[in-house]
Amino acid sequence: MKRPKNNLSRIVKGLLISSIVILLLFFGTKELLKKKKFFIEEEQQSIPNSSVKVSILNGCGYPGIATEAKEKLLDFEQIDVISWKNNFRNMYIYDQTIIIVKKDNDKKLDYLMKITGIERRALAYNENIIEEFYIILGKDYRKYFK
Repeated sequence: MKRPKNNLSRIVKGLLISSIVILLLFFGTKELLKKKKFFIEEEQQSIPNSSVKVSILNGCGYPGIATEAKEKLLDFEQIDVISWKNNFRNMYIYDQTIIIVKKDNDKKLDYLMKITGIERRALAYNENIIEEFYIILGKDYRKYFK
């Protein structure tokens, strides 16, 4: 003779498993929201309080690329392109794009490097000019300004 199945124990097991899944989802979602809030706050801290003043110079000789780069940078609200020159003293010797730091501001430099992807930089401080950074476009400019 077979024993009758205890439907109550199945229901209790199902409720117990459902409760555990709901708790895990709740606490997992709560942790994700904390992490998202942390990343949003971190990203807001990385944006400078005032605009980043940049000049763009064509250092490789391809016609019109300084204008192209200017158009791309103007998509970012914190970037102020002061000037752009498509013929940089006819010195078309740059293979790699570089940021020239004219004024010491790590937060603005980090922001500029983050949005452009340019990692190479050189220091040439000059507090007597408007621009904080020069971007000299090299032959690899498409890597940064597509």
